[in-house]
Amino acid sequence: MSTTTTGEAAVEPGASPRQPLLPFDPGEAPRVGTLERRVLDVLWKTKQTHTTRSILEELATGEPPHPAYTTVATVLGHLVEKQLATRELTGQVWSYTAAFSGCEFSAAHMVRALGETNDRRRCLASFATSLDPADRAYLKSLL
Repeated sequence: MSTTTTGEAAVEPGASPRQPLLPFDPGEAPRVGTLERRVLDVLWKTKQTHTTRSILEELATGEPPHPAYTTVATVLGHLVEKQLATRELTGQVWSYTAAFSGCEFSAAHMVRALGETNDRRRCLASFATSLDPADRAYLKSLL
C-alpha cells in the first residue's frame, strides 16, 4: 500500500482554499480518543513517516501516561481503520503517516459540530463573534 500525505497549505487572502480530499464527509468526521489524538499529533507535528516504535519514543518524551508498545500498535491500527492514517509495509515493519493535515481534521470536526446543533445560524454567529478581529477578517476574506 502506498502512502500519500496532504500538507497544510496556507491560503492567501482573497484566494480560494483548496478542498481537502477527505475519505469521509466532513459532517461525519470520526471521533478520536485521547491516545488516538496524541498519536495523530505526533504524525502532524513531525510530518514524516513513523513506525510504532518511533511513535512510542515521541510519546515517551511527553506527558504521562506512557503507553505500551502494543497499545500504540493497536491505536495505529484503529487510526488506519478510521482512515485517519495510512500505513505501508517495508520489509517486516509497518510505517504510518497521517492521511491528511491537522487543519483538515479540525475543519472536518467544526463541520461535524455545526451539524450537531439545532440552530446552525446561531451557532455560526456565536463562532464568528468569538473570533479575534484578525481571524474574523481572514474568514470574511475567504467567503
